Amino acid sequence: MLKLVALTLLATLASARPQDVDSNRIVALPQDDLDVSAIVFEKIEVKPAPAVVSVDASYAYGVDLAVPATLAQMNCLKTSRYAAVFLRAFAPTGSGVFDTTSVNNIRNAYSAGLGIEVYMTPQPLSSLQGYQQLDLLYNGLTNNGITIRSVWIQVTSPANWQKSATTNVNFINSIVSRAKQYGLTVGIYTNQYDWSQITGNWATLSSDVLLWYWHVLGGGVTGETPATFDDFRAFGSFKKASVKQFAQVESVCSLTVNRDVYAVGIPAAASSSKKAITENSKIFVGGVVGF
Repeated sequence: MLKLVALTLLATLASARPQDVDSNRIVALPQDDLDVSAIVFEKIEVKPAPAVVSVDASYAYGVDLAVPATLAQMNCLKTSRYAAVFLRAFAPTGSGVFDTTSVNNIRNAYSAGLGIEVYMTPQPLSSLQGYQQLDLLYNGLTNNGITIRSVWIQVTSPANWQKSATTNVNFINSIVSRAKQYGLTVGIYTNQYDWSQITGNWATLSSDVLLWYWHVLGGGVTGETPATFDDFRAFGSFKKASVKQFAQVESVCSLTVNRDVYAVGIPAAASSSKKAITENSKIFVGGVVGF
């Protein structure tokens, strides 16, 4: 009998993950003789993440989170050699809502001198179309004096999506199209398994859409994979990656976060935003990755 160890997390930890617990589950293949009664559960002990070390001049470290982070914590991330934060700005609660936590998180990250990207966890089962959910995110940030230049769309956890790949593709495409109407750079957060299950391995997505993929062996420090793109294999329309999530559910600066590496584009984009806020009283987010 195949015995599975299913990882379950405290609710407080799950809220910090753009990667839902379900999408990291162990998947039984058809030939497996699965004894459901043999499944046991264990909690992941959140331990301090290893210190950031230099891997390559073409990479920089970041973290992603969806929980409130103070200015002191953002400053701590900066001094701990993280260059950017990926912050959730749209949550799948109910029909999908603008994540108001993102506003203070963005302001604190900006004050700490961190590069900032935002992502959305859409609600594909909502009565709201994908583009309408993107509108909520865009207007929520804009109304708080934050100018958005790029957005990442989470496409994970197949159980939370429609059964029809065509329906899912249309939903995602409506978000991508609306984002481009706003002049935003667009990225997708997924991996090969999630993309295949949700979209049927959609291979005609516009080639200018960036990829942030996740590859971990489990939650916590012991589940880390190397902080490089060496394990990336092309899938769907994605021929290369811009960001990799290599660790999940670790403690950094008293925050439970996931850790990422990203390809360094133009570092001046983040530093130039200081000038932008002085002249226009707005914070610019996005553009840290993919240029």
